[in-house]
Amino acid sequence: MKYLELLTQDDVEEIHLASVHVLEHVGVKVNHDRALKLLDNAGASVDYKGKIAKIPPYLVEDLVKYAPSEAFHAARDPKNDMRVGGKRVFFGPSNAMYVVEGKKRRETTKEDLVRWTRLNDGLENVDFCNRLRAADVSPVVCSLYEFVAMANNTTKHLRHSLVNALVPKYLIEMASVLVGGEEELRKRPMFSFGYCATSPLIWDWDALENFSVTADYNIPAHIFSVPMNGATSPVTVAGTLVLANAETLSGIVINQLYKKGRPCIYSNGAPRCFDLRTAQALSGSPEVALIAAASAQLARYYGLPSLAWMSSDSKITDEQAAYESSLLGLIMSMSGNNIVWGVGSIESESSITFEQAVIDNDMIGALRRVMRGIDVTDDTLALDLIKKVGIGGSYLREKHTIQYYTKEVAELRVTDRHSKEKWDKLGAKSMMERAKGRVEEILREHVPEPLDSDIQKQLAKIIKKAEKELLQS
Repeated sequence: MKYLELLTQDDVEEIHLASVHVLEHVGVKVNHDRALKLLDNAGASVDYKGKIAKIPPYLVEDLVKYAPSEAFHAARDPKNDMRVGGKRVFFGPSNAMYVVEGKKRRETTKEDLVRWTRLNDGLENVDFCNRLRAADVSPVVCSLYEFVAMANNTTKHLRHSLVNALVPKYLIEMASVLVGGEEELRKRPMFSFGYCATSPLIWDWDALENFSVTADYNIPAHIFSVPMNGATSPVTVAGTLVLANAETLSGIVINQLYKKGRPCIYSNGAPRCFDLRTAQALSGSPEVALIAAASAQLARYYGLPSLAWMSSDSKITDEQAAYESSLLGLIMSMSGNNIVWGVGSIESESSITFEQAVIDNDMIGALRRVMRGIDVTDDTLALDLIKKVGIGGSYLREKHTIQYYTKEVAELRVTDRHSKEKWDKLGAKSMMERAKGRVEEILREHVPEPLDSDIQKQLAKIIKKAEKELLQS
């Protein structure tokens, strides 16, 4: 597959040069003492009082080279392991604060996360699982409850979110229990997480502390810049790329100072376009697709895996959600982003719907068929078969048709392909109705392999210990 590339090589190099100029002459605010000292010792110009680090170009270029071109994301079941890099593209669900049911929105709960994880475990085109905020659990320890809810309801890789810097040591302990010890966790990092810079040009303490504590365990770090062009970055796409690239590179530099060789995922692919007409930060606009596509090119320039986030600005599962998710999914994957998440995402990444996830799963199935491209061999050219069938014949009963049908034609679960008469007999259901039925079917019939009972007890003990130490202190 050839990549969709919107920038020339000269464009990429111009953006790179502008970004390192920003880092050298403007700098980045680093609200973390250890990171500041490491930057100072490495050759950056550090103002400890203002917490500003000005990073010279040679230091950026030298340290980024230590980040590997492939990032191993292990899963509970090795068949679901992800080697993120090269031309591989993995898809995953959105995280969110709200779930939408019909036209009503409410905060997500731990039970929603259980059902969300089970659903995504059962979707064949979803490669990993993502957390929802458990709003019914104390925010101090919710990350731990969320981790258990996910781990017990999927055998896929866990993409988690660490809401504060108090929980990583407990999360490391829990993940170690799942894989058989800390050394095994270093070999099989079964969860990943990320943080974004605060645009423009700030790295906050929570983000850097979480990166620092987890660095020694080879936990893949998703390094985000999430600018809003016109608000927290220049309104021009090119200017936003310069700022976002500077922020992401600075995050990778700091992570390589924490531990050289730490796997880092480059991500400018989750920007928001600030709409001056409505004062809303948009996630489904074409400008977002442009930035995500260009960011994949920049990641390849640095030899890094890349990530993008597809979403919609619609508030419900509807035609707008369908076309925006499809547009972004198509451009983000065809431009070579290695991870595209956002399955089920609406309302500018704030909410999810279960029905949208099922529809997005079909969309990804179609995308994957396109990305596989056209296989041209003597057998697929089928010249002998064309001669055999001749003029006016039929290919229906040919072994070649049976052999290649499932390889050549994508199987989609909720996309209607029946005749009008058959569709009527099946209830004349809309896409939304079919998606709702598919959600109910998966949650009723799909039972993920649960964790061993002894492991569940150990995880419960760790949470109890964390609650005692964090909530009662």
